[in-house]
Parts: sequence; C-alpha cells; structure tokens
Amino acid sequence: MRVYKRLGELLEEKGLVTPDVLDRAIAVQKKVNKPLGEVLVEMGMLSWDDIYRALSTQYDIEVIDDVPGVVPPEVLRLVPRSVAERLNVVPLNIEDSRLVVLTPEVLKVPQIERELSFLTGFDIDVKLTPPPNFDPLYKSSYEETPTSEIIEKSFDLDEMEQTEEETTEETDEEKTPITRFINSLLDNAIKSNASDIHLEPYEKIAVGRFRIDGMLRRMLTYPRKAHNSVVSRIKVMCGLDISERRLPQDGKFYIKQRGEQYDFRVSTMPSVYGEKVVLRILKVSNSTSSLDDLGFTEFNMKRFRGMLRSSHGIILVSGPTGSGKSTTLVGVLNEVSSEKVNIITAEDPVEYTIEGVTQCQVNAEIGLTFARYLRSFLRQDPDIIMVGEIRDRETAQLAIEASLTGHKVFSTIHTNSAAGAVSRLINMGVDKYLLGTSLVGVVSQRLVRKLCNNCKKKIPMRDDIVKVASKLFPDKEEFHEFVPGSGCSECRGTGYRGRTTIMESLTIDPKIRELISKGASDYEISRTAKEQGMLTIYEDGVKKVVHGITSVEEVNRVAFEV
Repeated sequence: MRVYKRLGELLEEKGLVTPDVLDRAIAVQKKVNKPLGEVLVEMGMLSWDDIYRALSTQYDIEVIDDVPGVVPPEVLRLVPRSVAERLNVVPLNIEDSRLVVLTPEVLKVPQIERELSFLTGFDIDVKLTPPPNFDPLYKSSYEETPTSEIIEKSFDLDEMEQTEEETTEETDEEKTPITRFINSLLDNAIKSNASDIHLEPYEKIAVGRFRIDGMLRRMLTYPRKAHNSVVSRIKVMCGLDISERRLPQDGKFYIKQRGEQYDFRVSTMPSVYGEKVVLRILKVSNSTSSLDDLGFTEFNMKRFRGMLRSSHGIILVSGPTGSGKSTTLVGVLNEVSSEKVNIITAEDPVEYTIEGVTQCQVNAEIGLTFARYLRSFLRQDPDIIMVGEIRDRETAQLAIEASLTGHKVFSTIHTNSAAGAVSRLINMGVDKYLLGTSLVGVVSQRLVRKLCNNCKKKIPMRDDIVKVASKLFPDKEEFHEFVPGSGCSECRGTGYRGRTTIMESLTIDPKIRELISKGASDYEISRTAKEQGMLTIYEDGVKKVVHGITSVEEVNRVAFEV
C-alpha cells in the first residue's frame, strides 16, 4: 500500500521549505488553527501554486489553474448544495462519460469519488485547485443559485428521517422536509424532461430514477428510513389509502409549474423492502405540433399523408408502450383539423388539448369506455373520430362500423409491426373481409435517441450496415456512421439528446386488401408490402444512421431486420 507523506514533510523533501521555516509555520498553525498550507502562504514563504504542484505530484491528481467562471446548470444540478458544501466540491462538466469535479481538499478525494459516484451514477474525475480559485466558483455556483435553498434542505438526510405521522399532517405541510423533498423531486423531473419517476426501496437505501429519452437513469439516493414517509405523502397527494401497503394502488394528482399543468399518474406496488412507486408525468398543454415535427423521413411522410387524404376508413398507429403513438395522433389531428370538419376524440388520458377538436376523457370506473364513447360519437355528426386505443372486440367492431358509414377513424394498437395490427384485429374477432374493406393503412413506429450534435463522432460504417444502406442509397459510394461521443454537458454525458421516430408505413392497396380478406399471415402481408416498396422500421432507422441522426446501437435496440 502506498504511503503518503504529510504536507510539511513533502514540502521539506522537495526543498520548498527549510526545517526552520517549517517549525515556525507549525508554531503559528497551532495558534491560529488554520491549515499548514494556508499559514505558509500568509507568511509569504510559499505560493499556492508551489503547494498544489507538490500535492499533484504525490497524489497523481491534476491541478487546474484556469477555473471556468460558470458551471452549466444541468451539471450543477447533479450535486445538491448540501452535498457540495459538505464535501467542498463543485461539479465542472462531463467528459468521456465521467463527471469532472473540482476541490481544494486533496484528503477528501477518496470520499468525494465514493459518494458522488453513488449519488450521480457517474464515474468521478477529481481535479484540484487552490482555495483562491475554488471559493469564487463555489459562491457563484451555489450561493447565488435561487433554488439552492430548497434543494439543499430536500437532501438533508437527518431531517428526512421522520415519522409518517409528521409527514401526513395538514398543518404547515409546505414546511415539512418530506414535502420539500417531493416538490424538489417533481421540479427536477420536469426540468429534465423525464417521462417517469421511479422510487425504489432497497435494504439500506432508497433510489430515485428518471426515465429520460426512454432510458432510466439514477438521479438520487435517500435514506431507506424516509421512504415510507415519501410514499405516504405521495398517497396523500392522490387520495390513496396510506394504511394499505399490502396491495398495489393507482391514483393521480396534478401540479402547476411555471404556468403549465402537469398530471402525475401514480402506481404503488409492494416489494420486499417496501412499496415501489412509479409516477408517469404528463404535460397538459395546447398542442400545435404537426407531422413535420415528428422526424418522419420524406419517403414515409409522403406515404402517410397519402393515407390521410382518404375520405373515410381506418388509419392505425401501432407500436409498444412508449413508442410515441399518441404524439403521432396529435400531429395527425393538427394536420386535418379545420372549421369545416367535426372532430371528436376519446382518450385515456387527454394529454394535449387541440383547438377545434372535441376531446373526451375515458372513465372506465363509471362505464365510460372507448366503446361507449364510440356509440355516442356516431350520433354527434362526426367527420373524423379518434379513439385512443383499440383494446377489445367491441371497440374494433364499432370503429369498423364508423369507417364503413363514411367516417375517418384514427386509433392506436399494441403490435410490433404494421402487418401485426391486421392479425391482432382478426384475433379480436373482426371479420376479415370488413377489415380489408375499411382499413386504409397502418403505421408502426419506434422512438430512438438522437445523437448529441455537440459531441457525436464519425466512423467508417460497419459492413453489415453498409449492405442495407447501399440498397437504400444506391448512388452513394462511401458510407459513414456516427456514434455517441465522450459525452458533454449538453447531453448529460450520455451522447444522446432528444428522440426521433423510425417507422414503417403499410398502405392497404388492392393486393394487400386481398391478402387480408384471405386471412394471410403477418409474414405474407409484410413480404408483399416490401415488394411494393414499403421500408421496414429497421431500414428507416438505417436511413437515419446514414444521415447522422441516430446510431446503429439505437436502431438495434428497438428494431430488428427480419
């Protein structure tokens, strides 16, 4: 094991101070109770640079003299003020997927690496700098941050370890540490554009994770003892039974943040160490997004808009949960909305309000289902009907009935491919001939993360992808792909920022319609569609790889080539 010398011994060995000077400095240190290095600087015997160069050599830690004046807010949020103050540290940036932090205290480096790695999920790269460089940066980063007081107290571990009775009291609830913690948690999730919050208890700690751009990421840890109080407070917020911990419960609440309303769908579930809580975040807002905002390739946009020009029939958007189906339908409704048509929707939930569209919220508890709404819609003189999801035979049959009587119907369905939507409906009991007659087209889609434009890297394309790309771009001679870079503050060290859609669009032409009526398999329908020009989800993804929008790994994560 390596033995490190004490500072005085190190400085004397390097010839920076004489034994006499060192003795005098130690005598002064005992009187003023200051660090030895600071005493030597105040005595004029050494500069801070002298001291930190010596420390850098012994501990093999880089010293930074040119300290930045501002830390990016998204990086600063990774380390709460209470933690930064206790460890005497400031996060600087993210390089090579490592969080770079700055401190003047070399002896705290092992503790800093251990605690910040656990807190942030990053590997930690500690740099040293003298106090005159560090102190102004710390002050500008934390003491002048408007929200730092709330965040600081939110992570006060001692305060959070309180009883549930204290948590659920109605008096002065905004002052309780648990409430401050939850408010800070929700605020940071919204700022991070998270779609979900996961709060998970384990044997000794509890962990909070955010789903950002489709991927879960650990954002914080907090005391295991405080978890029950956190869960109880969330249950109070959505009117659930705080005494029931043996059974799963579902609820919801909403908050207003910066003039916007956010709905939180809450699900609790008992586990070995307590209840796990998942909160789905839905921003309730007026949507003006169009199909052009969804990132469709020119080829698929042309095919999709061709479907929309149909005067009647069913158009479906398929894909697994979280693939952006609802967002696509919102874009569709904004595309077709006008004062000349009557558009009615049944949704669960209503995520976006759309001007000129009558939107209805499903409420299964009172029997107000998709099917119940559909029956009512047909008496409302609609031109266009949107049903949030086709889940059962009754809804499917009513949708077909509406389309066959001259209405345009949009909906979503959970299948892995466009052709799979056909077999799913047939398995629900829908007549094959009526389905073939009423179906206009199916779009199946996935969401992939977009590469960060600030740090992505260009490399030669691998051979197996070149084979696919050369068919899509026959005139292109040389192919490159882009991969995630080392990570930066703009992408929080992930190499990705935002998401886009990859898709396949199945147009129901006479040949496909005949196959549906005969009960052909998914494979037969898909093969015929590809022969007639349909690009698969995988091929659409490869197009975006060639254009540098996403990576091969992202496309492979959500799609595969059959």
